[in-house]
Amino acid sequence: MVQKTKLYAILLLTSFIFLMSNTAFAHCDRENGPVAKDAREALKSGDFSKIVIWVGEEQEEELQAKFKQTLVVYKNGGEARKLATDYFMETAVRLHRAAEGMPFTGLKPASPNPKDIAKAEKALETGDIGPLQTLLKEELEQETSRWFQKALEASKKKDKSLEAGRQWVDSYVKYIVYTHKLYQKIQAGPPHGVGDE
Repeated sequence: MVQKTKLYAILLLTSFIFLMSNTAFAHCDRENGPVAKDAREALKSGDFSKIVIWVGEEQEEELQAKFKQTLVVYKNGGEARKLATDYFMETAVRLHRAAEGMPFTGLKPASPNPKDIAKAEKALETGDIGPLQTLLKEELEQETSRWFQKALEASKKKDKSLEAGRQWVDSYVKYIVYTHKLYQKIQAGPPHGVGDE
C-alpha cells in the first residue's frame, strides 16, 4: 500500500510541476512589459526596427504589415491613437509569443515585476549581477533546506504508523522531486526564446 501511495504521489507531483512550468510567469505579455513598451516606442517614432527585434523571421512580415496599417491610424491622434496603440501592442506580443513557441492568452494589464525579474532587469541596467545572485542563492538555500528538513523529520518517524509512513513518503517525494526539477531547470536553461540559442 505504501508503495502504491508513493507512486501516486510521484505522478501527482510530477504532473503538477510540469503544468506549473508551462504556465510560468511571463512578463513580456503585459502592457508595461518590454515588448509592449517597444511597440509603443516604434509607433511614436515610426521606427519599425524598435519592435522587429522581438520576433523571429517567421513573424516579421506579418508584424511589418500590421505596423504599417497601425501607423496610419495612429497618426490620426486622439481615440484612434489609443486604439491603434492597444492593437499594435497586442499584435506585437502575440507574434513575440509565437516566436518563442509559447501560447498567447491576451495582453495583460500592467503590473509590477516580481522581485527576481526586477533584479534581473536592474542587473542589466547597472552591469552588476551581484544583487540578483544573492537573491537566488538565499532563495535556493531557504527552499532546499525547508524541503530537506521536512523529509528528514518525517524519516525519523516513518516506522511508527501507517500515517507516519505516508507522511514520510509525501515529504520524501516533494524533497526529491523539488531538488531534481530544480537541477534539471538549471541544466536546461531558459524554456523559450526568440532565437536558436
